[in-house]
Amino acid sequence: MKCMHIIHGSLSHMVRDLCMFAGFNEDSQIVWFKITYSKEPGSLSVITDLLEKENAFIKFGHIDNITQTTGEYSIFTELKKDVDMANLAQKIGELEVVNAVEFGISEFGMIYSVDFPLNVIGVRGVMARALAIVDIIKTLNQSVPHAEGLLTLSGLRGGSHAAKYFKSIMPINDSNFASMIAELYRAVGWGILEIECDPKTYEGRIIVKDSFIADVYGASDQPVCAFMSGYFAGYLTEYFGKNISVREVSCKATGKEVCEHVISLAPSRENQEYQLRGDTR
Repeated sequence: MKCMHIIHGSLSHMVRDLCMFAGFNEDSQIVWFKITYSKEPGSLSVITDLLEKENAFIKFGHIDNITQTTGEYSIFTELKKDVDMANLAQKIGELEVVNAVEFGISEFGMIYSVDFPLNVIGVRGVMARALAIVDIIKTLNQSVPHAEGLLTLSGLRGGSHAAKYFKSIMPINDSNFASMIAELYRAVGWGILEIECDPKTYEGRIIVKDSFIADVYGASDQPVCAFMSGYFAGYLTEYFGKNISVREVSCKATGKEVCEHVISLAPSRENQEYQLRGDTR
């Protein structure tokens, strides 16, 4: 049975600096919708088609998998102030593919997390400026011995967690393991991936376009995306069940067009995480 929750939300002045401004227009308003839907072919198209017909301009969207059959679509739209929001929410809720709808209005025209805490691939996530994350990486590189090993180890664990979560909610195989991490990177704003990896030899390469680390880091004599190398290695190690090594051989921060990471099988006699820990001693 379908249900529809109508929630009118607003933001306090205390969190204004933590959110993304969508701009201010006296004739329009920023309205968010959280739509739980059945994951069937064309489900999202049905929802977006209705919003387009209702002249709802989508400014930002986030899709999360709840189960193998159910998804959650959180979107921020710009609508005229004279739109009957309850009526529009009801129209969305009456779509056959929709299970539930919630909506709210941003008082100050900002885009923020519909759910709090925000959930990203199974655990709590936060929205942060890339500069804040890169400043942490820079501080480590400038102040901590063997910082590259620490960043790689951190990425290794993150990539492993991501692969474990994906395996828990959907089938992963040789035909989709690469496209899944590429979609994840694009969704969270980390970069655009081109992946070539032979599942038999465990060799290949990953091209990262618009890497958020390299783009923000600035000029460097050395590659700066060790965290990403580790993330790829952790993801692939968890998927293949083999210790996979990933090394950045070309970085945009050094003046190259894109970042390039080489994939290879790590020596079987060594545990990859232990090896990295040894580098940080």
